[in-house]
Amino acid sequence: MTAAKKKEMLMFSLESLRAKHGDALLLHYGTKEDPKLIVIDAGPAGVFNDAVKRRLNEIRKERELADDKPLPIELMMVSHLDADHITGIIELMRDLKKRREAKTPLPWKIARFWHNAFEDLIDDTLAPASTAALAPASFGDVLPVDPKKGESEASVVLASVGQGRDLRDLIKFFKLQGNTPFKSLVQFPHKSNPVKLGELELTIVGPDQENLANLRKDWIEKIKPILAKEDKAAKAEVAAYADKSVYNLSSIVVYVKSGDRTMLLTGDARGDYTLTALEGAGLLEEGGTMEVDILKLPHHGSDRNVKSDYFERIRAKHYVISADGKHTNPDVPTLKMISAARPDDDFTIWMANAPEDFAEKEVGEEVAKFFAEEKKKGRKYRVILRKKEDLGVRIDL
Repeated sequence: MTAAKKKEMLMFSLESLRAKHGDALLLHYGTKEDPKLIVIDAGPAGVFNDAVKRRLNEIRKERELADDKPLPIELMMVSHLDADHITGIIELMRDLKKRREAKTPLPWKIARFWHNAFEDLIDDTLAPASTAALAPASFGDVLPVDPKKGESEASVVLASVGQGRDLRDLIKFFKLQGNTPFKSLVQFPHKSNPVKLGELELTIVGPDQENLANLRKDWIEKIKPILAKEDKAAKAEVAAYADKSVYNLSSIVVYVKSGDRTMLLTGDARGDYTLTALEGAGLLEEGGTMEVDILKLPHHGSDRNVKSDYFERIRAKHYVISADGKHTNPDVPTLKMISAARPDDDFTIWMANAPEDFAEKEVGEEVAKFFAEEKKKGRKYRVILRKKEDLGVRIDL
C-alpha cells in the first residue's frame, strides 16, 4: 500500500461542539472501517445534555451499535481546572455512574482518562480538607464580580478545585486507567512522549515541569499561609493568583499527529509558555516557526493569553475558536493578531458560535464588524461559522 493511499484511508478530524463560552472537542481518527474517538473537555453546565450527549448518541447510530454495546472512547481528557471545560465531563461521568448503579447498559466505554487534579498539581501530599478553603463562598466579597456577567473568572477557577476532586473520585469509581502511561501528572517532559494510540501520536507539550515546580513553590511559601488568614486583601491576592496561574500553568497542551497531519490543542495555556515548551519538545526551533493543520486557540481567543509572536511563530491552516462573547472572548485584538501574521490569506477561521448568536451581543457585534471590515479591505481568508441548528463545526483533514 502506498503512503498516499494509507493517508487517504486514515481519518483525522476535529469537531468543536457548541459549548457556550467553553470547549467541547471530539477528535476522530482511525479508519472508516475501524473509527476511533477521543473526547477533550465538555463545556460548562448544560453543554453535556445540549450537545455532547446528543453528538455521542449520533455517533453510536452512525456506527450502528446495538443498544447493549457501548461506544468506545479511546481517551477522555480534561485540559485543566476550569468550569467551562470540566463541568460537562463531570455531568457525563455522573450519568454513567447512575446507569452503572441502576445496572442498565452504558452508552459509552472509556479506555483511559487524563486529568490533573488540583491537589496533584500543587502538592500531592496536600489533604483535600486543606483546599476546601478555596471554595468561592469562603472568599466572601473579595472576588470582584462584573454585574453584567454575574461572576468573576477567579471565582470560577476556585469553584473548579472541588470539581476536580469530584472527577478524580468518579475516575476511581470506574477503575479507569488514570493518566496512563504517565502514572502521576500528565506533564512535559516525560519519557512516555509521544503516546501512541494506533496511528496517532500525542506529544504532551504542557504543563511544563519547571513551571509546575514554581507553582508548587509559590503555593507552599506564599499562598498556603494566606489561606489561613481572614484578611480580605490577602484572600483577594489568592483569588487573583488562582485566576492567573491555574489557567496558564496547568493546561494540558497536546500536539497530535497522524501521518503528516497535525493539531495543536491548547486548553487555556499562556502563549509564551507554550512557545517555550514547543521549543523544549523539539517541535519548534528557537526563534523559528512551525506549521500545523489545526490550532485550537487558547482561552477561547482571549488576548491576555497571546501576543503577536504566537501567531507569527505558529502558522495554521485552520484556527478554531470556541466562545460566545463571555469575558469578551474572542477578543478582537486576537483576531487582528492572526490577520496581521497571515497576509497570505491561506487559512480558515472556524467558530463554534456565530457572532449573531453570542450570549454577549456587544461582543458579537464587534467580532462581526471586524470580519466585515476585513472583507472590505480585500482579505480573502475564510470564516466558517456554526449554523444555529448544528451541534458543532467539523474540520476533516
